[in-house]
Amino acid sequence: MRAFVVLGHKAPLDPGFTLNDLPGAAGRLDVLCRCVNAALFLSHDLRRDVSVFLVLQDQLTVRIHGAHVKRLNPDERSTAALIKKALLRVQHHEGHDELRSTPGISVARRGLEGVLETLQREGFEPVWLHESAPPLRQAPLPRAPAFVLSDHQDFSAREETQLAAFTRLCVGPKVYPASHCIAVVNNELDVRAHGDQGAGVTLAEGRVK
Repeated sequence: MRAFVVLGHKAPLDPGFTLNDLPGAAGRLDVLCRCVNAALFLSHDLRRDVSVFLVLQDQLTVRIHGAHVKRLNPDERSTAALIKKALLRVQHHEGHDELRSTPGISVARRGLEGVLETLQREGFEPVWLHESAPPLRQAPLPRAPAFVLSDHQDFSAREETQLAAFTRLCVGPKVYPASHCIAVVNNELDVRAHGDQGAGVTLAEGRVK
């Protein structure tokens, strides 16, 4: 069981964005879609033991459950379309409860603080991925880790304060796009699960420039 929390600093809160301009008019939603794909997709299959939390401007969170999601395809546009449906679902809802939008996808008026509380309540242990941290491959990991990383922007001072209490790790000596970091983390956990700690590829947590 593992989770990934991706902070989208400019991601849309309104479902009116166009699917034709995800990097621009949709506030770099393309970055978040690539993170979803890296977290969940295997060759011809999905990771059923993974959940992804997309925290949009610290106000809304779209949650994608690998065990239940349907109609998720490995392209950014279709992933963005599912996020758009989630934003439509919550648009006129003022409560903070989690709403199901499509199979395996839910949305809530919840920021990073609320997501961290939810993760810990569900038995996950947050791990902060940061470029200035000890290496992942030399570190012990919890049984149910939830890796928190940023999109193409740095963590804000507020986010760093909220994450300060948790283990901080990096995946190597260079700065890579967030989706690449997720792929590396999945690889590392897969290797550990199969008992071969020496295999794998070393990359680095980072931001899309």
